[in-house]
Amino acid sequence: MTQFSKPVLLISFVVMMFIMTACGGGDSGNGIVVGGGADSPQGAVESFLRAVYDGELERAISFVCTAQREPMRLLYADMNAAYEALQEVTVDLSGLTYTVTTEEAEAATIAIIGDVKVTVGSEDRFINVDERFSAVALKKEDDLWRVC
Repeated sequence: MTQFSKPVLLISFVVMMFIMTACGGGDSGNGIVVGGGADSPQGAVESFLRAVYDGELERAISFVCTAQREPMRLLYADMNAAYEALQEVTVDLSGLTYTVTTEEAEAATIAIIGDVKVTVGSEDRFINVDERFSAVALKKEDDLWRVC
């Protein structure tokens, strides 16, 4: 495995684990999350991804539905090595497009298409996310959209 391949695989795995986690369970009172949520489904997904790639757990959790906050904290704790690898990586999400595929009063689905540009040193790679994120579920809580 090349020096570049390992961080790319870690990044892909971390993001897939967070976004593809199914929404389930109820409100278990997982603590106060300052801010978070977004006025639009697209804004919630964009902000969530940026926080994940920045390695900012609490900010990322603020864009996740209540039912997924504790599972995300536990998963994040298990993925510290992946986030240490992200310190050496630059991630550019500007090549992604977020399209609402369904939207109701309290639920929505977003399809993310495009490429994530990952740079390690002077080498660039592009990760196509079209198939991985064809249906990202969102839920409206407290009048704000959150990934769920």
